[in-house]
Amino acid sequence: MAHAIEARGIGKNYGDNEVLRDIDFHARRGEFVSFVGPSGCGKSTLFNVMTGLLPPSSGDVLVHGRTTTGRTSPEIGYVLQKDLLLPWRTMLGNVVLGLEVRGVARKEATERARELFAAYGMAGFENRYPAQVSGGMRQRAALMRTMLLDPEVILMDEAYKALDYPLKIQLESELLAMVRESSRCVVFVTHDIEEAVTLSDRVYVLKARPGQIVEEIEVDLGVSSTRIEERRMSPRFNEFYERIWRGIDAPAVAAGASARIGR
Repeated sequence: MAHAIEARGIGKNYGDNEVLRDIDFHARRGEFVSFVGPSGCGKSTLFNVMTGLLPPSSGDVLVHGRTTTGRTSPEIGYVLQKDLLLPWRTMLGNVVLGLEVRGVARKEATERARELFAAYGMAGFENRYPAQVSGGMRQRAALMRTMLLDPEVILMDEAYKALDYPLKIQLESELLAMVRESSRCVVFVTHDIEEAVTLSDRVYVLKARPGQIVEEIEVDLGVSSTRIEERRMSPRFNEFYERIWRGIDAPAVAAGASARIGR
């Protein structure tokens, strides 16, 4: 069976600057996969390559075995750190925007969106404008806009970074529950190790300059709950946290050791 999304030998150069080198990864249907790494490791560049917004210098991206390299695909949806809602459109108008672009009739799009507003606890806010609601509601609307398009794969780049901690925990719990219930695939790009351990079935650890995968870690917290606070109480949480931290820190430690030997 083909993976929901897969990358083979992805490299990206900007002139003489090599940002990514030989990236291979995959994510299955119903799986939550995260990329973690230090600043400058090319996480956002890799995200843009996965979405098809940025062509790689080498390699291929495949969705269900079909190449999507260098082009967007209706099977891929993505959510960014910034919600990018249009301030002159209502919350409902923002959520249905993707369907309107695809040519879906306004009435049908609105009916489908209203179901999501109820499911996401946003009923009653359809006619508010982005400036009239909280950051969490705007971020929910951005996710709803993506979900309404019914993508097989959802890519998220630091999507909850700007939110306060209690709201972040709430939205992460909702996201994980959605993944388990819908069997969609989520690929999550983050610098937050706690976030990656709590949410992920697998974590890819990246090093910087150029960005390369240094470790692939299967995460099993032994907890079935999708509530973030319960998952973080798992006895195995610290084990995976420390393993990922060592993977991120190891290249820097090795470089420091080489420099000392060189002197």
